[in-house]
Amino acid sequence: RIGITKADNMVELSLLENCLRDDLDATAPRRMVVMRPLRIIIDNYPPNTTEQLTVPEHPKDSSLGTHILPFSREIYIDAEDFREQAPKKYKRLVTGGEVRLRHAYIIRCHEVIKDSQGQITELHCEYDPDTLGRNPTDRKVAGVIHWVSAPPSLTSRDSPV
Repeated sequence: RIGITKADNMVELSLLENCLRDDLDATAPRRMVVMRPLRIIIDNYPPNTTEQLTVPEHPKDSSLGTHILPFSREIYIDAEDFREQAPKKYKRLVTGGEVRLRHAYIIRCHEVIKDSQGQITELHCEYDPDTLGRNPTDRKVAGVIHWVSAPPSLTSRDSPV
């Protein structure tokens, strides 16, 4: 991309980062990570149940195979993926709004729990059991967010890094 020259020159680091992203996009298996976890309880999901969802290793290359993703009543989403009140074009979870959990169901937030300082600590949602692998015909859901199931999740202190 930068060409070859005999003269000394400087190349922006962002160009190297772009080249790495392009190369990894074609080959790297995908995983979901939540960096700033916000707890969600799915009230209408059966307690003490874990569903095993089969998802592709790569969205564009089915030859890389699949892996199992556990889904349970308690999940985490990234705190950046929720707003109590948001602009009209916000495509993530809002109070009273719906969003699709990547490779899983559509959920709707109906209750926000806060601590004594007013920080959001937990959301209560409901899921639509008819939306696994299909979109509803009676409504449009604009956003898709990453999530992880709470029971088998690693915390930063569990991580080997």
